[in-house]
Amino acid sequence: MTALAPASFERLRPFLQPVALKRRAILQDYHHPIEHVYFIERGVASLLVRTQRDGPVEIAMVGRLGFVGVAAVLGIQRAPNRCLMSVPGYGLRIPMSELRRAAHRYPDIQQQLFGYIHALLVQNTQTTLCSARHSLEERLSRWLLLAADRLDDRVIPVTHDMLSVILGVRRASITTTLAELERTGGLVRQRGGIDVCDRVALERRTCECYQIIASEYGCLNRNGLHEHRIPAATDLMRTCLCCF
Repeated sequence: MTALAPASFERLRPFLQPVALKRRAILQDYHHPIEHVYFIERGVASLLVRTQRDGPVEIAMVGRLGFVGVAAVLGIQRAPNRCLMSVPGYGLRIPMSELRRAAHRYPDIQQQLFGYIHALLVQNTQTTLCSARHSLEERLSRWLLLAADRLDDRVIPVTHDMLSVILGVRRASITTTLAELERTGGLVRQRGGIDVCDRVALERRTCECYQIIASEYGCLNRNGLHEHRIPAATDLMRTCLCCF
């Protein structure tokens, strides 16, 4: 919620509940009713699609500038896809009905929510192009850079298994590609995570898609990010960071 202006945040504060978001926690599921919207404060969530024949694959990620439950804001009661926490963290949960009521009553809240939805659509369409046209090395580098941006940290606590689900490839392919990226100096593999030790080197291995998506999300914080304090959320953050 750091992109929300202080006045907008204060209008939502009475309805916000801090929640821990464990790895692989499901925040919404295919065709299930949306009861809550989640504003991600720490961690990375993956929006996944699938068919009966094909396994899941990520179409977009959600981090600290975004929220899970876009369909509800647009007036749709059911989730079109699954949202899974790929990097654990914490968030602020609000009943769907309360957020829709506030968005209807306060144009500033509605405008900020719609601004994020636009950025998410840009990410979704660019990810589709990237998945169809670009190499696994480029796609994996893009994902790691975007995740580092959302975590505001160079260390990403994500597993090879999770990356194979996100990118829709075999785990062995993830391991091989990470080894190559490590050889070129962009990252260092750690137990249970990846250290993006040289962003410049990693950016040389990715495609234009990273800059296009990052630039769009940069528009969300052109007025600056805001630190909103909820005491219970501060305690929850300390607990979650210890679990990384």
